[in-house]
Amino acid sequence: MTLLGPSDPSPVLCFNRLGNSRFVFVSEHAGNRVPGKLQDLGMSKLDLADHIAWDMHIQDVGKRLSALLDAPYFCQAYSRLVIDCNRPPGAAQSILEVSDNRRVPGNEGLSAADVIARQDEIFHPFHRAIADLLDERFARRQNTILITLHSFTPAMESGGDDRPWQITFQYGRCPDLSKSLIENMARDKDVIVGDNVPYPVADDTHYGIPVHGEKRGLPHTMIELRQDCIADEAGRILWTQKIASQLGEILEKV
Repeated sequence: MTLLGPSDPSPVLCFNRLGNSRFVFVSEHAGNRVPGKLQDLGMSKLDLADHIAWDMHIQDVGKRLSALLDAPYFCQAYSRLVIDCNRPPGAAQSILEVSDNRRVPGNEGLSAADVIARQDEIFHPFHRAIADLLDERFARRQNTILITLHSFTPAMESGGDDRPWQITFQYGRCPDLSKSLIENMARDKDVIVGDNVPYPVADDTHYGIPVHGEKRGLPHTMIELRQDCIADEAGRILWTQKIASQLGEILEKV
C-alpha cells in the first residue's frame, strides 16, 4: 500500500540545512496536511485548523529563528492526527482515535498495513532526515545543540487547569540546558516561564528529544510557546527575538 500520492508534499520540510549555527531546530507538529487518500480523516476544516491537528504558528517562529541564527530547521508537513512524529511508533498516542474530545474517524479500525504505511512514508523519513544531518555534523566535528519547538493551547476542551505560562522549557534525563534557559528567561519580569510543563519529556510520550538528543549526548531542550502569544506576526517576532537572545547567551555556557 502506498499512502502518499504525487500531489502530496514531502513529509520533510527543511530550511537552511547547511546553516553554520550550533543550533539545530526541529518541529515535529508544524504542519496540518493530510494525505489525499485519507480524505481529511473524516474531519472538518475547522478541526484540521485547530490545535488538535498541529502546533499552531510554530513553523513561522522556527523559520525566523533559522534565518536569524543561521541554523537548520526541520519541520513536519503532516498533521499529528495522521501520525504523531513526536511519539514512538506503536505508542498509545501515536495515532489517536479521539483528540481533546473530538473523534478522528479516519483513525478508527486501522489495519496493521495502514499503520505501517503512515510510519514508513511520514514518520521514518522525517526522523531519518534529522538523523542524517546530525550524523554529518558529528562527522565534521561540528558541535550541535538540539532545540525542538512546539506550541500549546491555553486550555484543553477536555478539562484540566488553564495554562498561564507563555513559554516553557521541557526535559527528561538531562535538564541542564533547560534549567539554564528557565533561569535566564525568568529575569524578564514580563514573562511567565514554565518548568517542564505541560508535558515532561519521557520515552513513552516523546521521540525527538530522547532519540536525537539524549541518545546522542547532545545538549538539548524542548521549547513550547502558548499559541495565543504567537497568534499574530508581532507576537511571533517578539518571541523569536526573546528566544534568540536567550540562546545567544547560553552559547557561552554550553
